[in-house]
Amino acid sequence: MKFIDKKILLLLFLSCLISLGQEKVIIFSINDMHSRIENFSKIKPLIDKEKGKGNKVFFVCAGDIFSGNPVVDNYTEKGFPIIDLLNRTGLDISVIGNHEFDYGQSVLSDRIAQANFPFVCANFSGGRGELSNVKGFEIIQKDGFSIAYIGAVETGNFGRYPLTHPKKVEGLFFTNPIKIFQDYKIINENSDIDLIVALTHLGKSGDEKILENFNYIDLVIGGHSNHIYGKRHENGYMIMSGKNLEMISKTTLSVYKGKIIDFKFEKIDLSYEGLERDSNIDLLIQTYKDNPSFYKKIGYSSINHTRAETGCFYTEAIREITNVDIVIQNSGGIRSNLKKGIITPIDIYSIDPFGNGIGSFLVTPGELKLFLKKYNKRYSISSRTNVELKLNGDIEVYRNGTKVGDDERISLAMNDYISNTYSKYLPEPLYAYPFTTAEYIIKYLNNHAGEILNFENCNRF
Repeated sequence: MKFIDKKILLLLFLSCLISLGQEKVIIFSINDMHSRIENFSKIKPLIDKEKGKGNKVFFVCAGDIFSGNPVVDNYTEKGFPIIDLLNRTGLDISVIGNHEFDYGQSVLSDRIAQANFPFVCANFSGGRGELSNVKGFEIIQKDGFSIAYIGAVETGNFGRYPLTHPKKVEGLFFTNPIKIFQDYKIINENSDIDLIVALTHLGKSGDEKILENFNYIDLVIGGHSNHIYGKRHENGYMIMSGKNLEMISKTTLSVYKGKIIDFKFEKIDLSYEGLERDSNIDLLIQTYKDNPSFYKKIGYSSINHTRAETGCFYTEAIREITNVDIVIQNSGGIRSNLKKGIITPIDIYSIDPFGNGIGSFLVTPGELKLFLKKYNKRYSISSRTNVELKLNGDIEVYRNGTKVGDDERISLAMNDYISNTYSKYLPEPLYAYPFTTAEYIIKYLNNHAGEILNFENCNRF
């Protein structure tokens, strides 16, 4: 009995020692905002409240802050509103996501220069020098507690560059985003660093691979696949916080001698109206949204269109503007549905936020077949009434009921994201149109003023 009492006392004593040596750390994290700004006024009070308690508070982002909101994407300084709001809410650090490149390297460089926080990405180098200031990792310290954040971005379907317009990353060199963590093991030997965090834009499977292969990583805060979780996996912990600033994660850690000994994950729904708002941030958001040209009526839809029906509208509009036989549009480039009611420019920019151009081509049936087989993605298609594509089995092209000969040419148009990504399977472009796809769709609607759009039951994906 006395032996048991002594053992219990010893355990209590050791527990007290550990408790005294523990550091309580709070990390707020977001990812894949895609320029959504409406909920920023609810974020600042959450963070300020925890800082007011004397806690060590970090606020981090796992990439894709740009592309998805016309207010931000079409601002005079593209993307600046989101940088401004992140500055005002006290972001500490962000990894570069694939959509950070959507505006081009020069614009990204300008936005990075305006940020009060660093961007990190370890698996690329800035060939043009515009992004040469982006480091592979950064150490952020709060009240004597230091976290090293190592950044990594996905490298797309081909493993060569992230999922963005190829021309936007010309001159940049990307390496394997998982293997790159081998080069940063030495950070673990720095006794001044309390935690090592992989701040990634790789998706869930990539984050899992990091923890499976590199036990020096304590925590992965990730983005790209839009999951919501906070959990233990293999050697460490992993977090992801959804998309579109619909929520923010609050992770409370107890850290002892560089190890996480307690992990608590909370997801905070930013749509909840009971959350405190910052009135100054609200006013600023309203100022950014106050652009009358965005809300001018340019058309009317009689139904709520599905994604496939929206794709029909999109490709029909581009085909009329370009006057070609066939238009192809990738399904992933259609980011929202055409809703019932008045159509405004902001609706079109929401459907098509990427600012892609259009290119046209003259192709033989054989060249079209090869391209579609190599492309092998979901897409929407529009053809003239006298052109028919049979996609069940082999691809055949018919005009006026007669199969198009092997040496005949068909005019084809598509956005230049597709054509640049799969350029090896296409001939040289016939013509590059001077405006963006969204601008041409707005032109189409202006040409059809007074008409009511209805693409019900159209499914050409």
